[in-house]
Amino acid sequence: MNAKMMTTLTLLSAILLIFFSSLDDVQAFSAGKGFGNNSSSSPSNKSFIGADRFKSICPAAPETIKKFDATLINEEEDESSDKDTWVAVYRSKNNLPSVFVRDSFFDAMAVATTAQDGDSQTLVSSTTQEGIGVISGNLQDEKPVAVARLTASKDGANISIIDSMRCTLKKENTNPDCDGGSEHCEAIGVCIDELVISYLQNYLETESNTVGEQTLHFDGGIRFRGTLFSGKLLEARGFREASQLSADMHSHESDFDGALTNYAERSISTDVSKSPGARDRSLKIVSLLSKIDRDEDKKKDG
Repeated sequence: MNAKMMTTLTLLSAILLIFFSSLDDVQAFSAGKGFGNNSSSSPSNKSFIGADRFKSICPAAPETIKKFDATLINEEEDESSDKDTWVAVYRSKNNLPSVFVRDSFFDAMAVATTAQDGDSQTLVSSTTQEGIGVISGNLQDEKPVAVARLTASKDGANISIIDSMRCTLKKENTNPDCDGGSEHCEAIGVCIDELVISYLQNYLETESNTVGEQTLHFDGGIRFRGTLFSGKLLEARGFREASQLSADMHSHESDFDGALTNYAERSISTDVSKSPGARDRSLKIVSLLSKIDRDEDKKKDG
């Protein structure tokens, strides 16, 4: 079985799984059982939230990233800054009620314990502005809760690395309704997905405009220095562990077959893709990967 046939079969399997999964949910709903498998159990574990917890901008302007941390971008010292791709992630208003209750409690406690001068209204306003990145209007006017960068690796112009990953949300605050088990993991996952999409779009555009030149490659073309938390997110998306040391000290790298398989699974999983945005990003990545010649891509990596 050649590589093209295997890729085609993978895509067909994903489409069939999406169809039958949707059919089962419709039948369960019409029977009064709700959506998802085992719908008689806790609905929060199997059903979709129905609204995105996070929104993102990719590519994000330098001014947007500086709102998160001004030290992340130094355009005067970094010559490649104009070629970098940044993503900024915002927490939307579509959070669970418990999130608002908790944030309101912490805001109230901060006001109660720090009030020295001025009226309470002034202190409340300053606390809200400092804080949690909840979208209230135009994304450009808000402070992101997570950012990341896709930039050239030290090991070559045709290899990229995702770095400068930052997130203000606490890792310890777990939530089973979040993609990844917490808001922190879900926000980091959005960063990874958006930068993978950006890389693939640039890959296909470069491929069509250059003939006979060394171009980008997806298999091994994106690297990442993973942590205990982000490493699990990468592996869930098909990234493989690095097999040898490199100048950029990466721990994971993109894998064509792994990404195609895992993102196809994510696009139909009610346990993983618990928001419309997560499913859409997974489907988009599968669609972009299907436009790439797998054999030629792996030859570039070799």
